[in-house]
Amino acid sequence: MDKKLFQTALPTFALAAAMAQSSATAPAAAALAAGASWDPGAPVVTYWYGPGCCRNGRDYIPLDDFWARQLKEGGFNTVWATRPEELDVAANYGFRVIYALDPETVWAKFDPDDEASMARLAARVNAVKDHPALYVYQHWDEPGADKFPMISRVADVVRGLDPAHALWINLLPTYANNAQLGIGGEGKDDPKRMGFLGDRLSSYWEYVRLFCETYRPRLLTYDHYQFKANGDSHNYFMNLGIARLHAAAFGIPLWNGVQACSWTPGSLASPPTVRVPNVDEMRYLAMSTAAYGAHGLYWYAYCRKNHMGCIAELDGTVGEKYEGLKAVHRDFLAYATALRGMNFVGAYFQGVHPQGGTPYGPQALLKISPETPYSEFKPLADYKDTTLVSRFDAPGRPTHLMVVNCDYRQARPLSVTAPRPAERLDPATGQWHPVGTDFELTLDRGGGALLRLAD
Repeated sequence: MDKKLFQTALPTFALAAAMAQSSATAPAAAALAAGASWDPGAPVVTYWYGPGCCRNGRDYIPLDDFWARQLKEGGFNTVWATRPEELDVAANYGFRVIYALDPETVWAKFDPDDEASMARLAARVNAVKDHPALYVYQHWDEPGADKFPMISRVADVVRGLDPAHALWINLLPTYANNAQLGIGGEGKDDPKRMGFLGDRLSSYWEYVRLFCETYRPRLLTYDHYQFKANGDSHNYFMNLGIARLHAAAFGIPLWNGVQACSWTPGSLASPPTVRVPNVDEMRYLAMSTAAYGAHGLYWYAYCRKNHMGCIAELDGTVGEKYEGLKAVHRDFLAYATALRGMNFVGAYFQGVHPQGGTPYGPQALLKISPETPYSEFKPLADYKDTTLVSRFDAPGRPTHLMVVNCDYRQARPLSVTAPRPAERLDPATGQWHPVGTDFELTLDRGGGALLRLAD
């Protein structure tokens, strides 16, 4: 498959059904279904670093009543815990908990061949596995593929001790090089490992595929930070598309980790040259995540030392970003809830065409004006006057369409014609309101709207 064909086919997800039926994927998916008892439940809004989240034993912020109350009021519904007593705090506020397997590090370095290490792991799991607030275990952050066999053995031990809860692995993004991915070679020019695309993206495809087949996850999570100091990175939507395709093929929910802050050059986080996003940019991240049918959204970071522009300061001070995200979280959860169980068909871009995106056409079903001419995305640019329409089908019939204003710099009034009478979801009330076949949409900067077509 050549690069152009791949970039066109990927967002249509025509490959997803084929992958699900392939000899490589089907056994893993079947094994997952046979052993799974974890229920992902309602969609997730959380964070990755903040209260209760361990980071190498440094700068730890305990989850207490102060932080739990603030997170609840901010629209979060899932929190972190590293200490067993923090699950009690979370339960008091109705939170689900991501629990660190290792209290000292985000890389839970248990040795499956060491009896003492496995005893320590068993004690850690057995201490919390029956707690009603427990949701998933945090296992490892950004492993390379060379780690997959070892961490999969550890995961099997955890599943044997507690089959009712999933494990959380945060995968690397598309801008990781081959050495980081553990696929072979360093950088993007290793001729031995380039695969059918002839560049780094084929290595990333292989990386996600190997993870799904080896680790057999019950949810797929990764992070991608696109807002650089000098512009936007070019393959945010390619990363989202690759992750969405694999999640669909393996029948598991997708969580997208996105940017809430900046960090000082030289810190552990990467990439090191990023800007502080504002609420409009973060709204765009949340709405595009919902438009790809994701089940979860998590921000890096809620608060952390040596990070700038976080949702909260280390002393608990909050401001405009925290307040603005309340509506963003409400909208994401409303849209993601309405789209649960829908078959994601594709994401179509009118205007600037991102790497991995599908140009706008009849398959998007909506006629939108003013119509923005097609143009290729240029690295470090943005999505001026660009509309994303994603399509979700029930068996045999298109039912839901999500419209996103990818231009986070300006609100955009749109005239829309639908193929059948439509309703629009009010995320504040959860009620659907009829809008007919010809109607107006005014989308906030980076905002979205969910439509439901009449039967």
